Amino acid sequence: MADHSPVRSSDPVDLHLHTTYSDGHWRPEALIDYLAQHGFRVAAITDHDTVQHVADLRQLGAARGILVLAGVELTTSWHDVPAHLLCYADRFVGSALEDLAAGTEQAQRANTYAVYAELVRRGYAFTRQAEVLADQGGEPLRPVDNARLLQAHDYAADQEQALALIADAGYRQVTAPLDRAVSVAHAAGGVSLLAHPGRGAGEIHQFDIAELEALLAEVPLDGIEIYYPTHTAEQVASYEALVERWGLLGGAGSDSHGPQQRLPVPYPARLASALLARCGVALAAD
Repeated sequence: MADHSPVRSSDPVDLHLHTTYSDGHWRPEALIDYLAQHGFRVAAITDHDTVQHVADLRQLGAARGILVLAGVELTTSWHDVPAHLLCYADRFVGSALEDLAAGTEQAQRANTYAVYAELVRRGYAFTRQAEVLADQGGEPLRPVDNARLLQAHDYAADQEQALALIADAGYRQVTAPLDRAVSVAHAAGGVSLLAHPGRGAGEIHQFDIAELEALLAEVPLDGIEIYYPTHTAEQVASYEALVERWGLLGGAGSDSHGPQQRLPVPYPARLASALLARCGVALAAD
């Protein structure tokens, strides 16, 4: 890593963030500014299925005194169950991870275009499209963009209804096999953690402990995201015990997609000390 003052165990970190490079609403510069203004020392910007902007994001962070880890959230599945995978490193090596992410992103985009065309064919008119999708030149790039357009034009009362409409128009979730994604992340010099196992909202599956045990017996995951805004105290305790039992890494992230959705969470670095160490960030005593 670049030269910085030591990261202390109490310093704020957030290892799960999204920008306009995927489905987030944070402009990268605005997110880094927010993190700097609120004293964050380490961050991981884990945009969905893309690693193209890692170098730029790290440079933005370094200019504001923030260590930005190389990160990505891959859209994967295990036995046909959605399982998002967070991958981290000091830096990713080779092209396999980028190729996997790009393949998933391209397939998602092709489906997004097809669904958009079907919605228009059915008579939906998106007169405010340029405004709603201004961050990406007015173009629908990801499935959530079609849902955003439906909500913004009052065709859907909420995201759940919007997702039902795009599903009826042909939306399908594109995923990579979880075991392959973990293997590729390891080949790229990274570690892989199951994202928000207790969330269980929308297209996200909520894993119980028995499922997690079965998954870990099959797939060489490095860890799970323990600390997450919607995880209950009971879930956190069970994940902490699971991590200790299996010798895994524990993650901590807000999953912030933008200031209007959820702000970054200042988790103390000690909660993810083993993960940070694997990414080249050793913690200093307070």
